[in-house]
Amino acid sequence: MISYLSEINDIRLASENALKDIGLQVNFAVSETTMPSFGDITTNAAFVISKAKKIPPSDAIALFLVNFKPKSQKFLEVVPHTSGFVNFWLKTEFFNKFINEVIAQHGFGDIDVAQKKIAIEHTSVNPNKALHVGHARNVIIGDTFYRLLKRLGHRVAVLNYIDDTGVQVADLLIGFKEMGFSVDGDGQKYDHYCGDVVYVKANKVIENDLRLKEVRSNILKALEAGDETYKFANRIVSRIVSEQLKSAWALGARYDLLNWESHFLHAGYWNEVFDILKSKGAVQYVSEGKNAGCWVLKGKKVLIRSDGTAVYTAKDIIYAAWKLGIVNDRFGYDFFANQWDGTSLITTSLDKKGVKSYNPADISYIVIDQRQEPIQQMIKEVVEAVIPDKKYKIIAYGLVALSKNTAEKINANIENEKFVHMSGRSGVFFNLDDLYFMVKGAAMEIINKRNAPLENKERVAEGIAVSAIRYSLLKIDLDKQIVFDIDDALKLEGDTGPYLQYSLARAMKIIEKLGPLKIPCDIGVLNSEEERALLLSLTKFDYELNKSYETVSLSTIANYAHELAVQFNIFYEKHRVIDEKSELVKNARGCLVLAFTYIMTDLFQVLGIPVLKEL
Repeated sequence: MISYLSEINDIRLASENALKDIGLQVNFAVSETTMPSFGDITTNAAFVISKAKKIPPSDAIALFLVNFKPKSQKFLEVVPHTSGFVNFWLKTEFFNKFINEVIAQHGFGDIDVAQKKIAIEHTSVNPNKALHVGHARNVIIGDTFYRLLKRLGHRVAVLNYIDDTGVQVADLLIGFKEMGFSVDGDGQKYDHYCGDVVYVKANKVIENDLRLKEVRSNILKALEAGDETYKFANRIVSRIVSEQLKSAWALGARYDLLNWESHFLHAGYWNEVFDILKSKGAVQYVSEGKNAGCWVLKGKKVLIRSDGTAVYTAKDIIYAAWKLGIVNDRFGYDFFANQWDGTSLITTSLDKKGVKSYNPADISYIVIDQRQEPIQQMIKEVVEAVIPDKKYKIIAYGLVALSKNTAEKINANIENEKFVHMSGRSGVFFNLDDLYFMVKGAAMEIINKRNAPLENKERVAEGIAVSAIRYSLLKIDLDKQIVFDIDDALKLEGDTGPYLQYSLARAMKIIEKLGPLKIPCDIGVLNSEEERALLLSLTKFDYELNKSYETVSLSTIANYAHELAVQFNIFYEKHRVIDEKSELVKNARGCLVLAFTYIMTDLFQVLGIPVLKEL
């Protein structure tokens, strides 16, 4: 459909053709203007002509415009600048067509992309504890990127990898088998009990006990062998994973497939992967020096030790190869759980009877914190060297630390530090479930203070909690660390998710009071600065989504939604809608508000923010 992006693409193609007609094949740019006074879109194509042809900017502009023939010329007002840039203003006809298309389709409509099969792995938390606030950033980034990919029209599978053969699981088993902790859970939510009580206490004891360290080593071997210890662990881990999923589901996340590390070990993938790596020259055998007897990956990292055992990176390579179809799928598939959105969560199985539920991806994304990035970059190099037409992409984010204020509330002693990184091993963390219920409780208090006659206060409070948490973890750029402060998270006003919800609810109430609008709309009577600013921003929906995808910047979408909410509220505070005396203006403004509700609802779906008609 027509949009800001469609006009940029039209200007770019017309500019490229104009340069070709002039005899130039050079780089040029089409972009947003640096200042609103310069227009809506600009290109430096004429400036490029001036430099290449060594002619004055005015002559270059004239030469460019003679050859510039956009398809949608009727929507563009061309305004050359003396510097050599050519600026464009979008005309009323453009905005009128856009608003009517949005209203007719009850939203933006499909976005034209070259569809890809994409896998995105996120969460992948060790199955020995509850999700904490740091994990929440991974969950929300992964789920929002999944939503973005789906909205752009790609075929997406969401994967969650369960490391059920690692040290953390072994430590948990020692807590049950050697230290006498009850397997039943002592009445607590099971993931909280295992992580906050059993694991933390067991780990502290093991680190100072040589016998238990030996027990740990034997348990790890048993887990890989798949004996009775593995079966015992599987019952515990499955129960913990089920509780972790409930925490993620409460935030609106969902998954397609659970992958288990033990399944990859027991299915015997390693020999197949190792043979591929050797045939492609990705690993080399070292016969002398400190790595003598080892197989080294890309000349940088030991993959197979001299005793023949594989390092952990080998497991990551196996999983990456499986996701992209470099190795054959040896699994069956079983049902694991029903999810909040009505879909079934499937799990891999070593039983071959299950119907295949995963198709190898063209592109595989993995969401990780920045500490894991060096290893993942190496895996990316290996995978793309083995099969160049497949892509392995990394979404790395800054850590979430606890502020001094928050750490003190959970009795963590950080003395002179301003913040502390969370650590399940040391017991310094803030569980996601606890945060969720605290924010929900704060929302309920505000609702009750307002004495608002809401039909379902519980549902509204839950929706506010989800938006507050998701937005606070999305609005910050991925590469930046978040210092999480619980008091800030409990704020329900300002640059927050609840502010976005309030803005949309306000607009929906206006439409409800206005009643039926005359369609098609004529917005030619809307000529104020506030009305045009809101119109222009609405047209950038697919432009902002594409920019977010191409730059892997989810804060782009969050900030765009906030900008729209601010612009809508500025517009509504300065211009009457319901009690506007002119019927023409009233209808036009009503159409603008209606389009805003459709675009914002679409953005909420991408951001995972619940739509609340009343707050």
